[in-house]
Amino acid sequence: MSITRRQAVTVAGLATLGGLAMRLEAVGAPDDEMVIIPAGRCRLGTTRAEAERLARLYGCHVTWLSGEYPERTVDLPAFAIDKYPVTNRQFSAFCKATGYEPRGHWMGPEPPEALLDHPVLMVHQEDCRAYARWAGKRLPTEDEWEKAARGADARLFPWGNRFDPEACQWNQDDPTKPVGFPRTAPVNAHPRGASPYGVMDMCGNAAEWVEGSPGPGSGIIKGGCWMTQTPRNLRPAARNMSGFAVNQALFVGFRCAKDVK
Repeated sequence: MSITRRQAVTVAGLATLGGLAMRLEAVGAPDDEMVIIPAGRCRLGTTRAEAERLARLYGCHVTWLSGEYPERTVDLPAFAIDKYPVTNRQFSAFCKATGYEPRGHWMGPEPPEALLDHPVLMVHQEDCRAYARWAGKRLPTEDEWEKAARGADARLFPWGNRFDPEACQWNQDDPTKPVGFPRTAPVNAHPRGASPYGVMDMCGNAAEWVEGSPGPGSGIIKGGCWMTQTPRNLRPAARNMSGFAVNQALFVGFRCAKDVK
């Protein structure tokens, strides 16, 4: 399903030139807000020289980054992407409306109230597709996801080229979180982590399934998570997270996208 720029939405920031995006507040809950990423060329991945520099910076062998190079330039059409990852609140609404199975770590038919605005976890790739179909959306491709996170200038992190430890949820054990639950944060808890287009939480918190597969039965996961211990693996270009498409984990969630006419 695709959306048009005139379809029952409130539009703020109408410019689409110079790397700016239109923000769409879809009819429905505020957390259904989507961002339109304008059509155009962007650089994805990492050059071999940059991979070697990052390997020295983070104290690892360059082969840890080999899946990222060569850098490539792609020309993507405009698309819309969720401003935030899908939350427990949203996924719970989907479960209630469709009879889909609640997530096991909720320990009941609904998520704990304290976690309603945290990213949903314990979803495999088909769970994500099922939710997306129900919402009239789809999963973003890896290229779309990376452009939304890095912008057209191929920055290292959504907010720029220098790591900001306060701009995302990573490697932090917050004692205020309920015992037995992952140390995620509300999806709007890190405003400093916005991408050039205003897309949030693309670094840390919950890693995210995207559409595509590196091989039979497997899927691609992007963005690092609350457990990630090095900024190297939080970079949107990183391709070190993948697994069987049927895997469910306490560090993986997703967001949705739509075509734009």
